[in-house]
Amino acid sequence: MPDSEQPSEHESENSPGTQNPQNQPTHAEGYTKIPPDESRWSKLQRTAQKEEEDLRRWREENRPGPIQLPPERLGGAVSLAEARQRQQVEARQSKLRKKLRQEDMDRLNRQAEEEENEKMKAIQREKAKKLEMRTKQEEEQRQERYQHDKEMKTNEFLQRIERSSSTVSMASSNSIPASSWVKCHEYRDSRREEENAGLLMMKEEQRKKTEMLEEKQKQQEEDKKRQTEADHRRVNSAFLDRVSRSGRVSEPATQTPENRNVGLDDDDEPQDTAFSPEPNPSQVHTDSAEEDGSDHMWTLLKLQMEFPYYEREMLEDIVKQCNGNYNHAYELLNV
Repeated sequence: MPDSEQPSEHESENSPGTQNPQNQPTHAEGYTKIPPDESRWSKLQRTAQKEEEDLRRWREENRPGPIQLPPERLGGAVSLAEARQRQQVEARQSKLRKKLRQEDMDRLNRQAEEEENEKMKAIQREKAKKLEMRTKQEEEQRQERYQHDKEMKTNEFLQRIERSSSTVSMASSNSIPASSWVKCHEYRDSRREEENAGLLMMKEEQRKKTEMLEEKQKQQEEDKKRQTEADHRRVNSAFLDRVSRSGRVSEPATQTPENRNVGLDDDDEPQDTAFSPEPNPSQVHTDSAEEDGSDHMWTLLKLQMEFPYYEREMLEDIVKQCNGNYNHAYELLNV
């Protein structure tokens, strides 16, 4: 069959054999096979072997011999103490150098910060100057506008006064008419006079009110004083009436030997004169006077608490007249 013979012929053509020339690429099943160049390959191998032989020969020729050094003491001519001292000095110097280096770095950092701050301050000063200049310009513009508005308002006011004035004094033909500035000053003077007159009237009214108030206060004080005197006279008259009706005159109590022995019981016997000496009469009189004064003061205090609207001198007189008897004084005052 012709179809079966075709693939066999194709395979015979692509398969390597003695028929293909040497060093020719062969194609089989989708890839190409290229054989190496035998002469070039052998040349590379010979070159590599020669280089290896040369390297081995050079190593054998340049091989280092044995080292022969005379024996010596290691560490140099410095002792251990000196080495330690040098080490300590170097350590201290290294710390000092480190500290100096740190100080230099800090100083440089501070200088950089100060420069930055100075730059910021300069910027802020420039801004402040600009703001001040702008504020000053705005203030000047505001003052100019204010002056302009003021002049306009003044002119309008003067024109309104001129229009509203119905009667104008006619001057002579050769006289110069009054200007608006003179009229303005005349108006201001008249207004000032009116204000001064009003202030004087207000001051006069205030002075009159003050005088009336002072007179009223004086009248009230006099009325109060007369009322107090009337109350005193009424109380004194009532007291005198009660005294006259009672018909009793208080007498100071006299001390007797019986009064000195009031505190003793009936069963008690008199003591011996040697052990109980008789008290001095002057001492007894002084004690009784002190007791009477304290009783009078206590009675006076109680009366002041009961009758606070009476004067102290009058109460003292009543207490003296009643000989310190609180009940009698209370009956006299409680009318």
